[in-house]
Amino acid sequence: MSGADAGKEVPRIAVPEGAVQREAVPRCLACGGTERAPEAKVRAQMMATREDRAPFTFVRCTGCGLVFLDPRIPQDALGAFYTGAYLPYRGPRAWGPFAPVVAAGLWRQDRKRVALVRRHAEVGPGTRVLDVGCGKPSFLESLRRATGCAAVGTDFSDSGWRDDPGRWRELDLRVGDIHELHLAAHSDVITMWHYLEHDYAPAKTLERIRELAAGTHARLFVEVPDHDSWTRRRHGALWAGYHAPRHTALYDPDSITTLLERSGWSVVEILRRGSLDPFVLHWMSRMEARGIDWSESMASRAPGFLAGKVAWGVRFRGRRDGLGVLTAVARPQA
Repeated sequence: MSGADAGKEVPRIAVPEGAVQREAVPRCLACGGTERAPEAKVRAQMMATREDRAPFTFVRCTGCGLVFLDPRIPQDALGAFYTGAYLPYRGPRAWGPFAPVVAAGLWRQDRKRVALVRRHAEVGPGTRVLDVGCGKPSFLESLRRATGCAAVGTDFSDSGWRDDPGRWRELDLRVGDIHELHLAAHSDVITMWHYLEHDYAPAKTLERIRELAAGTHARLFVEVPDHDSWTRRRHGALWAGYHAPRHTALYDPDSITTLLERSGWSVVEILRRGSLDPFVLHWMSRMEARGIDWSESMASRAPGFLAGKVAWGVRFRGRRDGLGVLTAVARPQA
């Protein structure tokens, strides 16, 4: 699960999925093209029962190759799909006595993110870091402790940090839309960990983030599910990366490059891996195939999850690329 999502408050909006009117998406979210072809028909994922899993359609832009949801749920009605069955918001507590093991995994994920950022950017005291969609801001906490940077996190809700204000006192945490964010200084490093696939207007968001960046030395890190990956080919319409209807777009190296370049960024590197272990996508896809009740405790499934993770490591030993997650590193265009 994404560390940004873990522990968030679950919105409880009682709106039957079938009653939500969907909206058409007239243009590609990356290139603005109007031509598209059907890509996959998928069911609503991580819902409590089979009856909740209304089908959705992803299409592929014939211009840039972006895969996106069309039609989609209006953004102001999306809360109906963030129920008590949404595992990332439940965090480690969903795993009962195995919660410490899951928490340790999230800590290792944060350490991977810190290492990734430090490998591609100079970060130290005085470096200004902005994490968009920070959720529970444990990544920012880890980065600040390791580097002494000035850390700002923003999200639509403070549910990820409000219950433990003392822990986060060294972080500047903001609630609100990125388009309304005002900072005292521009950011040297900007991170988006599994945020962009949820964004309804990714080009506008990236353009706004370009305005917040501190010149061409700044670095942007965007991690998303990789549509051109082994896990997607293995699981097809049940791939957890689709995560309909919460994910509005799925990227591959070409389409993320197109989006970034059209939004004022130059790609430094595309990494076919990230901080999120692709085994998580593989496991969630298998659970979707079984039709499990996601609102139940995951404690009984933890031994199988852990054994599967070990087997995954053996099977893909030495291979890290192209399994399910990609990370784009970019800088502002001159």
